[in-house]
Amino acid sequence: MKNIALILLLAVSIALGALTFRQKNQLAETNSQLAAVETRLQAQTAMIESAKAAASRAKMLEAALKESAAAAGEQSKQQTNQVAQLQTKLAAAKTNAPAGGLSALATMFKDPKMKEMIKSQQKAVMGPMIEKQYASLFRQLNLTPEESASMKDLLMKKTLAGADSGMSLLDGSLDASQRAELSKKTKAETDDCEAQIKEFLGADNYSAFQSYEKTVPDRYSVTQFNDQLGSGPNQLSADQQEQLALAMSEARTSYKWTTDYSNKKPTDGDYAAMFSEDKVNQYAQEKEKFDEQFLAKAQQILTPDQIKTFADFQKTQRDLQMMGMKMAASMFAPKSQ
Repeated sequence: MKNIALILLLAVSIALGALTFRQKNQLAETNSQLAAVETRLQAQTAMIESAKAAASRAKMLEAALKESAAAAGEQSKQQTNQVAQLQTKLAAAKTNAPAGGLSALATMFKDPKMKEMIKSQQKAVMGPMIEKQYASLFRQLNLTPEESASMKDLLMKKTLAGADSGMSLLDGSLDASQRAELSKKTKAETDDCEAQIKEFLGADNYSAFQSYEKTVPDRYSVTQFNDQLGSGPNQLSADQQEQLALAMSEARTSYKWTTDYSNKKPTDGDYAAMFSEDKVNQYAQEKEKFDEQFLAKAQQILTPDQIKTFADFQKTQRDLQMMGMKMAASMFAPKSQ
């Protein structure tokens, strides 16, 4: 994968989503209990004269629904607290800690059922994303609906290549050499998928695909920004979206990064060095400077109102990215830190 930070953090993000999944299960149980209450009410009200029974049932159902809503609200609070606690634990975790001291998250990734659930959620997330981000390429290559479907399958396969290895990397009991082997395995699987895409598209179309794929991370950022704008008057036009994505891609690839995670290919397994505190901090400084410089270029594409919202969007995305980087740094830090 070209962006190792995204590879490592994707599974983490979906694990956080697993907490939501569990809370939904709890809410489903509450709804099931409510259904049972309603059934009992129906049996009871059948023994009472119809008018009085209807009124009584309505009041009792209303009370039950209020209790259910209150339970749902309480579960939502619990979910938020659990996510916060998990992030706190993750920030304090050390990758080379003994097996008994692994973080709760690392333990989750060792559970086969949890792995399967995460992989299923990855597919659910990546499917619509691939559809949206590569639609322009499919039109550019004049692919038929059948060819587009086959290409989507290959892109999904490539995206999920090494998913098991990626989750295994989060096992705190692994040493650097074991991580290096997992990294090589992931790269081999990704390269195999890339070869299949090349064979499917042919030389000319594959060249176009390679050029387009370099812009996909930036297209995704632009899509997120446009979604944030909603359907109001400030929503980006199709031309603005294309111009902003291409300008962002060009600016990112030409920027002189000292620490650049976008094209890292981990083969030596030294994630501790890759996500060292110094490198993460250096990247944070460079990313902030890059965003400031690109904001000036974006003014040539966006309206004044759009620019103001885009500046806020940049900061929010930067904060989220740095939180993820710091989480990774905590996970892969050596025991001596």
